[in-house]
Amino acid sequence: MTTIALVVFILAIPLSIGSFFVMRPLTASLIVILGAEMFLPEDLTFKVALLPELGKHNLFYLCVLTGCLFRCPRQITKASGWFWLFVTTAVVGGGLTGLTNGDALMFGGEGGRFFRGLGLKDGLFVGVSELFPSLIALQVGYALVRTAEDVEKVLVAMAVGGLIYCPFAIIEMRMSPQFHQWVYGYNTGDFIQTIRYGGYRPKVFMLHGLVVARFFLMATVALFALCKTRRNLFGVPIHLWAWFQLVVLVLCRSTGAAIQAVIGVIFVSFVKPKRQLLFASVLSLATLLYPVLRATDVFPVAGVLDFSRVFGADREQSMAFRFENEDRLFARARERIWFGWGNGRCRVYDETGTDISITDGYWIISLGVAGVVGFFTSFGSLLGLVLLGRRRLAAQAEGTEKSQLAAIALLIGLAGTDLIPNGLPSVTAYLLSGALGRRLAELKATGAAS
Repeated sequence: MTTIALVVFILAIPLSIGSFFVMRPLTASLIVILGAEMFLPEDLTFKVALLPELGKHNLFYLCVLTGCLFRCPRQITKASGWFWLFVTTAVVGGGLTGLTNGDALMFGGEGGRFFRGLGLKDGLFVGVSELFPSLIALQVGYALVRTAEDVEKVLVAMAVGGLIYCPFAIIEMRMSPQFHQWVYGYNTGDFIQTIRYGGYRPKVFMLHGLVVARFFLMATVALFALCKTRRNLFGVPIHLWAWFQLVVLVLCRSTGAAIQAVIGVIFVSFVKPKRQLLFASVLSLATLLYPVLRATDVFPVAGVLDFSRVFGADREQSMAFRFENEDRLFARARERIWFGWGNGRCRVYDETGTDISITDGYWIISLGVAGVVGFFTSFGSLLGLVLLGRRRLAAQAEGTEKSQLAAIALLIGLAGTDLIPNGLPSVTAYLLSGALGRRLAELKATGAAS
């Protein structure tokens, strides 16, 4: 942490809340959320009692919540039953995580690693951590995205955010990831992970190159979706922006994100919304069932390894390493499958007490820490509305909005599948899920009225 990073971070808090007094709440929310993710420093956090560490990925959702309480209190405090279901599940499940882990653990004998037993307070902390920021983002999307025009505004914001980031990414592809060092005086993460396929994978002001690639993935799909409703963006044909963004994404050297982007572009460009919604539902269901598929050896591990070999032996080795760690961690998680082990206790240690775990996938992190209940909270709140709302969206949404909601559902489905190999959840995807839920509620009300 440096002085300039701290000053910028602290100044961003009142500016974020103040933006709600000069802009519409949705506009201010999108600028604050995307702006914090894109430009604020990483690895800078504050500790507040009973709350998880607050950094740019969760604190500014609290700023949005605060701004909305000033500007539109009735909107932001009106929550769906869906939201309260997951809040209750997170808190109750977290409490039970604490109550079922009262035993102390010792790994490696004397001089090894010791974990004290957990209590109710520790478990509630696990549950509250689920609320920050994913469920807050879900509520913000539900409260503020009220009309078809708001849906388009969200897509435009994601598209513009990606385009703004492109020049920074292109510079880092040539110069190596240095913007965080140049601006804030320190770098984050392991530099060796930025080197891929004979070049650099940009990070800009984000934690990892994979996060940048996922950000560009969402911007790319949003741009191609907007091609159906807009001709120009900033006076330039929007299809040119879309292809430019796709090329930049491919140059980010993140194979998974590039493959997902191609799939997303094909579906939003050439497939009818009804089929897009079906495909998004299939992706969501496959993600939710992934632990079951792995537990029953139905998931085609060998086939995935064969496919990854196409991209080089190092990719195959990387995937094999991930599966080996998944097996080890999954075996540990299944010992306390319903409520998990809590933080740290869910990992695997050798006979000396050394941590030998590599937690790549968010699904195994969630399952190990909070069990099936925690997995349901994290993944159900993200993907459940895609499954439950597919038929209503296909039957009741019309025209432009139907294609845009189908694109949002597809983005949510792709974000869900990304959490299988990667451990960095996209909070923006939860905002999209909340927006989808609100439009489902509006369509239901419209259908009931007619």
